Order: sequence, then structure tokens, then C-alpha cells
Amino acid sequence: MTSREIVARLTRECCRSPALVAAALASLVVFSASELFLTWVAKLWLEELLARSDSDAILRLMSIGALSTGVLVTALFLSRYLLAAINQGMVQRLRDQAQSRLIGAELPALREARSGDLLSRVFNDVGAVSGFAEAVLKRVVGEGLVTVGAIAMMVYIEWRLTLTALVLVPVLALVVGRLGPLIRRRGAVAQEEVGGLTAILSEQLAGISTVKGFQAEENERRRFVEQNVAHRRQALRGEWWAAMALALVWLITGLGLVGMLWGGSRLVVSRTMTEAELFSFGLYAVQTIEPLRRMGEVYGLLQRILGAASRVYEIIDFSRMEAPGGTRLPALVRGEVRFEGVSFRYQADLDVLKDVSLRFQPGEAVGVVAESGGGKSTLASLLLRFRRPSSGRILLDGIDLGEIDLAELRRVVCLVEQDPFVFAGSIADNVRYGSWHAPRSSIDAAVAAVGLVPLVESGSDGLDGWLQEGGKSLSGGQKQRIALARAIVRDPRVLILDEATSALDSDTEAQIFSQIEGWLARRTVLVMAHRLSTISRFDRVVLLDGGRVAAEGPIAELGRSRAFQRLFADQVAPLEPRREGLVSRA
Repeated sequence: MTSREIVARLTRECCRSPALVAAALASLVVFSASELFLTWVAKLWLEELLARSDSDAILRLMSIGALSTGVLVTALFLSRYLLAAINQGMVQRLRDQAQSRLIGAELPALREARSGDLLSRVFNDVGAVSGFAEAVLKRVVGEGLVTVGAIAMMVYIEWRLTLTALVLVPVLALVVGRLGPLIRRRGAVAQEEVGGLTAILSEQLAGISTVKGFQAEENERRRFVEQNVAHRRQALRGEWWAAMALALVWLITGLGLVGMLWGGSRLVVSRTMTEAELFSFGLYAVQTIEPLRRMGEVYGLLQRILGAASRVYEIIDFSRMEAPGGTRLPALVRGEVRFEGVSFRYQADLDVLKDVSLRFQPGEAVGVVAESGGGKSTLASLLLRFRRPSSGRILLDGIDLGEIDLAELRRVVCLVEQDPFVFAGSIADNVRYGSWHAPRSSIDAAVAAVGLVPLVESGSDGLDGWLQEGGKSLSGGQKQRIALARAIVRDPRVLILDEATSALDSDTEAQIFSQIEGWLARRTVLVMAHRLSTISRFDRVVLLDGGRVAAEGPIAELGRSRAFQRLFADQVAPLEPRREGLVSRA
């Protein structure tokens, strides 16, 4: 995206608050006019004082000057506040757009990105963009008006001297034009380094137990320091060129001002100008030169803003979004699921699923087993359309999943994962998550069904007890119970339990399944598990081996399969020698 395109988009973003922009522009116009008029008042004051010593005229000018000062201060206050309001409104909208885009992106695309870099773009880069309205409206428009007005007054006072001063303009434009793109590139690189820095810290905090358990603190400190040093170097390189641009602008304008004062002094000596005219001309020249001096600083700031904005718009323009689909489901979903020749690969030459054809009847509970990486979780991802099959199709009640409205699909299909996420909030809010209007009675019933009552009763606030982000104060089993309760309140037609009870012992798991047996019987249930005691409770078990359906049926029949024996050998075979040893010792 070019700089011109980014400026155009940011300008349109600012103009989404037209009333604020209009008010800010009006206040800037008033401020600029007041500033120019006060300079003219100074000229008149000097003329009245030196030429006529008219006390009444001087008093009248002082009154006009005081009134103009009041108008100027009021306009200054309003312009600053209104520009801040425009900036903050733009920041809010950009962050909202970026967050909405991330939430709506395809799950694989999000998992490929570094979360810390995404956070840096949404917060650091959008924050850097917040100076755009001030840079454009106040510096370019506001100070531009002062510059144009001051030049007009200089022409009115002494046009020949003004033409000499205008020679500086193309020189300044050349300096800024050459250094600007370089400053932008350096600024963008520095922002990328900030993203990398955020990503490292985010990763370290997420894996802090692993860091400490493997005594890797020093290594992680070194990683962070190295990235931080890289960021500092890139930031200083950008600042070096920005400082160079600013210094050159000050040098050129300073020399120009000295030249104008020298020329004006000669005109006063030759009686071509009066002292008052030279004084006011000098004031207007300063009002002209000061914005030009700040041009280098503003241009450097603008280039850094454009570098940050380009990273933000990469998220807002992100193309890998979830396809919403359009086919609506009938009012009554039976829950029949069919896989027809489904294959899936994460990499071009590595099939996770190969020509899988399965049928799950409405109200049927089926166990699915496979070795680690054997495709169980992939089946779940495909059913929720987190991912799409490489070939084949999946049908829900005879309708292709790819054509179903995404919101409706995920309303009737629910996944409970092995490591569910617990949000910062109350127990009740976590249980009703996604089912916002669920009645309290449904929450109470779900909590009782999964055995969460002890957790609820352990605190004085009951269901309103506060949980930390990620469930840091909970055990793995408690988090899984909350996720199960969340699914019960959701009341889906198709339920997928992906190692959803792995953190519970066998007896507790059996108790929970017994308590929700009636509820499970009214929906289609797929249970992915590694534990033999978990799948042994189902009349039908599907065995995946090498990405294919190796066998399916009652567990007694699967027990004769070599793939099944190999998968569960460590849960069955080790028990026999131990029993024999105990018997012989007896």
C-alpha cells in the first residue's frame, strides 16, 4: 500500500466524525486569524507609539489586542480538545476493526501468526496512528493557514523582500521529499521489532511454568534483551534520519531569516521601509518560518505514523476470513452426521485423514480412538468448520457443512476441548458463555450435573465467585467441568468431546457420564479419547489408523484388531504380569 493510499484511508477515517472535523477546522481558522491579527496589532501599536504617541489610540489597540488574545486562547483550547476527540475516535474505530477482523479470521491463519505481534499491531501501532489528526489538521491545515496568511501580509508590506524569502520553499521541499521515505521505512522496521518484542514476552508469560521448570530464565532474559537491543537500534536509526531532516530544515530557515533581516535592514536605512514595517515583517517571517522549521519534525512523525498504519491495515485488510455460508438449518435438527470420502492435509505431502467415510445416527454416542496425531481433533475441527476438507464432504442432516450458515452450524454443533479456556469473570458467566440469556435454573442444573457444586460452595459468592483469566486458580479437572457445564447450557444437537474428561479420574468420569446420560441420549455425541475406560462405555467405537478408518463396531470386536491392541497395549498388557506376580507371592 502506497503512502498516498494510507493517507487517503486515514483521512476518510478522520472524516467519519464530520461535525468534530468541521468544528476543529473552524477553531484552527479562528486561531490562525487571531495570531495573524495580533501581529498586525503590534505593527499598529509601534506606529502609534513612535509616530504620534496617541494615548487613546494605544489604549484602543490594547483593548483590541486583549480581545484578540481571548479569542486566540479559546480557539487554541477548542482545537486541542477537538483534535484529541478526533484522534481517539479514530483509534477506537481502528482497534475495533482490527479486533473484529482477527475474531472473524480463519483459525489456521490465526494460529500461524505470532500472538504478540498481533497484539502489538492492535495496541502499539494503532496508538502510533493517533497523532495523524494533529499532524494533518493542526500542523498542515492550521499552521498552513498561518503560513499562507503571513506570506500574504509580507507581500503586502514589502513584496520584493518576500520573493527573496520564497526561494527557500523548493529547497525545503527537496530535503523533506528525499528523507521522508527513508524515515518511514525505518519507522516501520522499528514497529516490527516492537511486535517481535511483544511476541517474546507474551510467549514467555504463557509458558512460564515450562520456563521455570526447565530453569530457562536466563535464556529467556537473553532472548528478550537481544530483541530489545534490535528494537533500540532500529528506533535510533529512524530517529537519526528524522533528526537530520529537522536539523537541515532549521539550518535553511535560520539562514533565510538572517538573510531577510539583512535585506530589510538595508531597506530601512534607505528609507524604503519604516521601522514598524520591518518589525512586523520580521514577525510575519517568523510565523512563516516556524511552521517550515517544524515541517521536518512533522514529516518524520507522519512517516512513522504511515509505517504503523500500514501494519494496522494489513490486519484490517486480512483476506483469510471465515466464509459465512448461507443455507439455514431447519427448525428441528436431527443431528445426522456423514463423512463422505473426506481427506485432509496440513501440509502438501502429509495426509492426516485419507478417504474417511463415516455415518453417525441422530442420538448415537460413538467413541473415536487413534494414536496421537491420528486425526481425532482434525475430525472435530472439520465438523465446526475451523478447517475445510482437502477433498470429500461432510453432511449435517443431508446438508453440506460448507453451505450452512456458519452461525447456525456452530449453534447446533459444540466442541469441548481437552484444555478449555476459562475467562476472567464469574463462574456463572463462564458456564453461560455463548448462551448469554440462559436462565439461572439451567446453569444450576449444569453445575450440579458435572460436579461443580464443591467449587461453587467453596467461596462466599457462590456462582458469582470470580475466576482468574485462563482459570489460573483452577485445576485441570475443574476447568474441564466448567467446559462440560458450558456445553450442557448450550444444548447442541451434535456434541464433540475431544479428550474432554482426560483430567478427571476414571471414577469421577464415570459418575459424570452417569449423571448426564439422559441428556447425552437426546443428541449425537462423538467422544475422542485415549483412555480405554472412557470409550468402553459406548456401543460403537471408530478406530482411525494412518488417517483411515481401520475398524468400527463394539469394543469387543475392535479388541481383535492389531491396531487397537497396539494402541491400548500399555493400558491392558502390563496388568497381566503384575497380577501373576502377586499370585505367585501369595
